[in-house]
Amino acid sequence: MSCTERAPMTTARGTRRAQAAAETRELILSAAQRCFAEGGYAGATINDIAAAAGVAVATVYTSVGGKPVLLEQLVRRGMEDAAVAESLDRVARAETGAEVVLAIAEGTGAAYHRHASVIALLLDTASHEPVAQRLRAEAVEAYRAALAAAAERLEQLGVLGVDRERATDVLWYFFGLYAWPRVLQDATWGPDEAAAWLHATAVRALVKD
Repeated sequence: MSCTERAPMTTARGTRRAQAAAETRELILSAAQRCFAEGGYAGATINDIAAAAGVAVATVYTSVGGKPVLLEQLVRRGMEDAAVAESLDRVARAETGAEVVLAIAEGTGAAYHRHASVIALLLDTASHEPVAQRLRAEAVEAYRAALAAAAERLEQLGVLGVDRERATDVLWYFFGLYAWPRVLQDATWGPDEAAAWLHATAVRALVKD
C-alpha cells in the first residue's frame, strides 16, 4: 500500500483527535464558567474546574491553560459571539433609525443573555486582576466600535438628532457593557420589558422627529 493510500486513515485519525480535543476544551471552558460564577475568580481553583469538567488537572493546563487563560478565552468567546456580526449586518441594511436601534437592542440583549455570568465576572474581577483589566479595555473598545458603526448608519440615513460621537455615547449608555446588568438586575425587569424600554428610549434620544 502506498503512502497516498494510507493518508485518508491518518487524516481521519487526526480529525477525530482534533474533534476530541475541541470537545475537551469546550467541557473545560463550560466548567470554568460555572465555577467562576459560583466561587468567583479568586475562589474557583483549577482543581474545582477539572472536577467539574471530569478531567485531570493536567488536562486543564494542556488543553486551555491556567485561570488567566481560562478567563481570557471565556471573554473572547463572548466578544466573538455571532450576535455581534448579525447585528452589524442588520444595522448596515436598516432603512430607518428605529430599525438601527432595534438591531443593536436585540443583538446586545441576545449576547448579554448568553454571556451574563462572564460579563459579571469580568466587571467584578477587573478592579483587582490585571488580566481582567486588559480584557475589559479590549471588550469596551470592540463594543464601542460596533456602536459607532450604528451611529454612522444613523447619520447616513439622515435621522441622527445629535452628532455621531454623542450618538455612540448614547448607545453605550443604553446598550453598553454595563447597561443590561443595570436594567435586568438592579431594576429587576424582565428581558422583553427591558428591551422594549431601552429601544423606545434610545430612539427618542437619538432619532430626529
